Amino acid sequence: MDKNNWSIFTITSIFFIVQIVIMIALDYKDRHDYLRSVAGTTCFWIGYTFLEVKYHLKMNTYVRILIVLTIFFDALIGSYFDLYASSFIFDKVLHFFGSYAFSLFSYILVMQIQTTPIDRPVKFILVLCLGLSIGVSYEILEFITDSISHPVPPSQPSLLDTDIDLIGDLIGASLAGFHAISRKFINKEF
Repeated sequence: MDKNNWSIFTITSIFFIVQIVIMIALDYKDRHDYLRSVAGTTCFWIGYTFLEVKYHLKMNTYVRILIVLTIFFDALIGSYFDLYASSFIFDKVLHFFGSYAFSLFSYILVMQIQTTPIDRPVKFILVLCLGLSIGVSYEILEFITDSISHPVPPSQPSLLDTDIDLIGDLIGASLAGFHAISRKFINKEF
C-alpha cells in the first residue's frame, strides 16, 4: 500500500469509527433528527472516498483532514453537544471553516480535469465561486429540510441567520482563494 492510499485508509477509518460512536450516542439521546444528518454526511464522505480510490482521484492530505474535521465538528459539537441550538456563533464559525475546506476540496477536484493552467485572478474567482456555490446549495438544502420536516429549532430561524451564514461562506471561500493563489498549492501531484 503506497503512502497516499495509507493516508486515505487511516484517515477514513478513524473518521468512520468516530462517526459511528457519535451516531450511537445520538441514538442513545433520542436525537434521531441529528442522527440522520450525521449519517448523511458520513455516507457522503465514505462515498467520495470510494470514488476517489476507484477513479484514482487525488486529494491533498491537508484538505482531506480539513473536510473530515468539518464533518466531525458538525457531528460532535453541533449535533451531539447541540451547539446549533444553544450557540449563535458556532454555526457561523462552521460555515466559515467548512466553506474554506470545501472550496479547496472542490478546487482540487476541478483542477484534475482542467488541462490548461489558469491565471491567478481566474483561479481566485474559481475558488470563490465554488465555495459560494456550495454554501448557497447548503442554505437551499436547509430551507428544503425546514419546509418538509419542520425541525425544532429550525435550521434557518430567520433571513438574518441565512445572510450571516452566507457571509461566513464568502469569507471562508475568499480565504481559500487566497490560499490557492498564494502558493503552489496544486501541482497535479497534490
